[in-house]
Amino acid sequence: MAIIVVDEARTTHRPFRFPWLTMGLSDIAAWYITLANAIIYRGLRPGEKKSEFTDVEAIKWYTLSLASITKRLADPAESNSEGLIIAVTGFVCHDASIGNFDRFAIHMGGLERLISKRGGLQALSSPFLRLMISWLDLAGATYFNSKPRFHIPKDSITQIDTGNDSQYLQQLLETWDADCPTLGDIISAMKATAAVASYINQHHDIDGFWVDDVRIARVLSPAYHQILTLEGIPLPDDPSNPEYSGIAAREAFRRVALIFLAAIKLRMGGAAYEMKNHLEAFLQISQLPLVNWGIVAELNLWAHIISAMQEESPNRAWHVLTIVGIMESLNLQTGNQAIDIARGVIWTDSIDEGKSDSLCREIDSYLEATVSQRLENIPQDANIDTSSRDIES
Repeated sequence: MAIIVVDEARTTHRPFRFPWLTMGLSDIAAWYITLANAIIYRGLRPGEKKSEFTDVEAIKWYTLSLASITKRLADPAESNSEGLIIAVTGFVCHDASIGNFDRFAIHMGGLERLISKRGGLQALSSPFLRLMISWLDLAGATYFNSKPRFHIPKDSITQIDTGNDSQYLQQLLETWDADCPTLGDIISAMKATAAVASYINQHHDIDGFWVDDVRIARVLSPAYHQILTLEGIPLPDDPSNPEYSGIAAREAFRRVALIFLAAIKLRMGGAAYEMKNHLEAFLQISQLPLVNWGIVAELNLWAHIISAMQEESPNRAWHVLTIVGIMESLNLQTGNQAIDIARGVIWTDSIDEGKSDSLCREIDSYLEATVSQRLENIPQDANIDTSSRDIES
């Protein structure tokens, strides 16, 4: 069984599976849960739904792992070992991979307590274990829209030269900050997201980039932390409050930044169970009444384009309708012009894969239909005979 798991990890890419095997082989309980997870995934096609424990063999390995952990938690000598932390991390990883976030939260809470007893995340000896726990923590935080439990590992990639990529975004954020000075804290989160896009644009064509899970995690983690550690600001009950529109826009753009990063996770072959939650949240916020979305129309346009590229009908139709409305306020005539604006904000072609072309066609079709409808509604002068006879004469 071990040979099959190792060979499959070499030939079939799933994020972190191959580097995790080193961890899994270092502890018996971690190895058991690794086997259980491998059996669940065995034979599945990409994108196929994973059902847990329909296989007797998977149940056997899961039960053995759980029994080992339970026994060691009761042993004072074992309960503080790094091996036990590896085993519980295996359970958290298993929960995240199949999308069982209720159980994930229980196991992550236990893992946090074990790590605290050891002196914190940085006290663990394995750099990969530290990164893996931090990455799983972010998976839970993005799903629950909550703050991460741990700080990012020290070897995360935080210094990224964005060159001229972020100049337009910088101008938009400065305008927004001038109009809504109390909401400047999201600017760093938007810049961190833009830095991720810039890094990917600079490195995506390097051989093996999209299977270098550790590197991508080191790039994404700082942006996730910037976004998820922002303090929540309640929306004022009174829409006439001068901060009402800015607070709504702040949360809307924060959600779209998470949607953007989730799309990158999907591109690297991982799961993004949080995507649906953030798409729904942005849709609800974008439909709030009496919000002045014209505060920064270009950012709003970017937000709807990014969301529309990840949406299916009928929600996609709402985004198309809103995009066309924003285009009118910005005097944009075609879908390509709208996409060009979004490209200047935060963008990477790596998550496009033809989606922007499809969206452009929908936008242009809607614009064409709207123009035709307007022409039909123009009243004709009864004195004008438009028959072909008069034209020919």
